Amino acid sequence: MTEVIDLDGRHVCPGLIDPHMHIESSNLTLGELARAIVPRGVLVLVADPHEIANVLGMAGIEFLLGQSAGLPLDVLLRVPGRVPALPANLETSGHEVNWEATLALLDRPDAICIGGDVNPALLLDADADHLGKIEAAIERDMTIGGQLPGFTGPELDASVACGLEDTHVAESVTEVVEQLRRGLRVLLTPRIDRLPAAEWPELASTLHRQGIDTRHLVLCTDDVHPNRLRDEGHLDHRVRLAIESGFGPVEAVQMATQNSAELMRLGRDRGSITPGKRADLVVLDDLCSFDVSMVLHNGQVVVQDHRLNVDIETPKSPDWVKDTVRLPDEVKAEDLVVHVEVDGPVTVNVVEFGGPKTMRQVDLVSVGGIVQLDREQDVAGLAVLERHKGSGAVGRGFVGGLGITGGAVASTVNHDSHNVFVVGDDHQSMAVAVNALSASGGGYCAVVGTEVRALVPLPIAGLLSEEPLESLAAALDAVERVLIDDLGCSVTFHPLYALNFLCLPNIPEVGMTDQGIVETSTLEIVPTVVDPVSG
Repeated sequence: MTEVIDLDGRHVCPGLIDPHMHIESSNLTLGELARAIVPRGVLVLVADPHEIANVLGMAGIEFLLGQSAGLPLDVLLRVPGRVPALPANLETSGHEVNWEATLALLDRPDAICIGGDVNPALLLDADADHLGKIEAAIERDMTIGGQLPGFTGPELDASVACGLEDTHVAESVTEVVEQLRRGLRVLLTPRIDRLPAAEWPELASTLHRQGIDTRHLVLCTDDVHPNRLRDEGHLDHRVRLAIESGFGPVEAVQMATQNSAELMRLGRDRGSITPGKRADLVVLDDLCSFDVSMVLHNGQVVVQDHRLNVDIETPKSPDWVKDTVRLPDEVKAEDLVVHVEVDGPVTVNVVEFGGPKTMRQVDLVSVGGIVQLDREQDVAGLAVLERHKGSGAVGRGFVGGLGITGGAVASTVNHDSHNVFVVGDDHQSMAVAVNALSASGGGYCAVVGTEVRALVPLPIAGLLSEEPLESLAAALDAVERVLIDDLGCSVTFHPLYALNFLCLPNIPEVGMTDQGIVETSTLEIVPTVVDPVSG
């Protein structure tokens, strides 16, 4: 019997579709993530699981996607474009997803896209492996994802000619306009290294003034930290931002529904409220504030009066996805220092945090063959420790732009290979943080002096918790309070989220791996010590 629901004049829109998300960045199991986002109207995730693939390989992908069974949320696969992101001489990963494995993923029934989270230099260098994956996806009529940071002119043209259909790393309004004019779908998400929310009003006015159609603008989340998911929301937050920035309410909703569906070849069944399509529906008390009161997933009411009304079970995780941090029994301070052959003045390369990350040369001093950290010049210690194979490889260096003093912070959430990173102004504090992190099976750790002040375990692959959003976000709040209040971190807006990408070598201009400083454009190791040579 057909059920008729009287909505009393409320607005109805299609279910929200996120075309680009890394589930692992939420630090939540898929069931807990569904609890958080389905009441916000999100009914489709197109997920790129390259984070867990770097730690657990194909088995990790199967584990993560397998959690979607029975959820009021459809999880589709954005096949990782390259795992690991870099060759072994530049970075050590836990696993490889090779050509045969990639083809197997492309042939899964839930696969709809080849992911583009790879170093863009691979396209310009005509990397045969990556071009082959693009061709395989084209043969299957799948969407071709990409990331084109700062690309203009011939570089942009060449990338589009390779088949790329979207990019999610635009940093300026000018860049967005040029990409739209090339026919690309531009994915927007507000963050420090992308087009920030403060510039969305300029984007809206520019596109409207120039008569540029917004149907190729798409909202996505990419990476959502638990704190921001709790405080702001998910795609619903981005819809509100778009409306507040001057996009029309219908335009904004299209960016998270119809535009997403068309990009991902889902338009036959989803993305609009039309006869014959799935009844994935979101009922709004108010359109402009995007206040969700009811959600229907494939015709079933799953959210009523703002509350989830279906049971979501989170199965117990198997033991093999845990205990993935393989470090020496005890990391010592001397394992993290930079050695040189002589005492006296030393010139070093320092990774400078920012958007983009840059590199500056600083004069430091060596005492007893150890290069000293320098608070006056905002030079802290930075180390990346290989944690997958127990090789003992450590990339040692320096970082600026964070202002951390009096302790250290460490984490296993370190894109893309998720080796342990640690930052601190004292190598003993850094060692304490790493050892506490290792003992907990991964996560986040903040140390003041030699005292562990805050620790958040992420036992699943060193990336995911089994806690619900509220308790996990509260625990991360505690780490961030230590970072800001006790360690003086100059990044005061969700610093852990920023630190997750500090070492990533795939986004300009530099990164740090267990092998050392990597320059993004050349894919080469840059020496930490410029003069004299390191010992």
